[in-house]
Amino acid sequence: MDDRLKESLWFYTGADYLIINAFLWINKEAMDPCIGIVWQNNRDVIREAKEEGPENRFAFSGLDGAALFESYRRRTPAELTNEAKRDILHQAITDIRLICDSMHPIREPVRLFRNMEAAFCLKNIREGEQVDLLGLTSTSTTGQQINYGQNNFRKPAQILQIDVPSGLPALFLENDEHEVLLPPMRYRVKGEHIEDGVLTVSLDACQPLELERLIQSATEAFAELFDVHKQDTARR
Repeated sequence: MDDRLKESLWFYTGADYLIINAFLWINKEAMDPCIGIVWQNNRDVIREAKEEGPENRFAFSGLDGAALFESYRRRTPAELTNEAKRDILHQAITDIRLICDSMHPIREPVRLFRNMEAAFCLKNIREGEQVDLLGLTSTSTTGQQINYGQNNFRKPAQILQIDVPSGLPALFLENDEHEVLLPPMRYRVKGEHIEDGVLTVSLDACQPLELERLIQSATEAFAELFDVHKQDTARR
């Protein structure tokens, strides 16, 4: 795994997944708040790294602390101007491509689980229907309960049980959550059942969606952020 991919995965599994998935899902309402959350999170990390020293702050990252500190500084503008937001979205696109390009066809079928909070549950679905999940989907091989911080574990509102056949792409991450990333993908609904008091929706992974088409659609949807000069001219 090269350093650029390690960096992209570090930020994605931290807080940048908020921006990446708001972008791919074309969630205009969520984008500004997500950018703000990630920006403030990164500023806090930079402050902590300055106080503790990069090597100490990032001691358990498995990455070079000084290099990671510089990545935080490069990715985190001093102010959230429109131009800064454009640069953040360009970085998100770079990360999306790096992460998806690193996914390879799996050799054996695998069953994965994704915990869903109430706001993101799949609703009004029927057996046999197709469902497109446009973002990068973080799953687990273990189906652990959600940790809401300070060891506050509780059941999710819904669980996706995803069967991925051999030959479809995925990226297995070596972390405590036994995490597996899936690309934007089309699924077929197999059914649903209640297990341990939680609604579980069973899905079959069918085929990856065309990534560049999704990126193009999202770029067009967020055109105002990408065309800073046009936006500034309109204000004048």
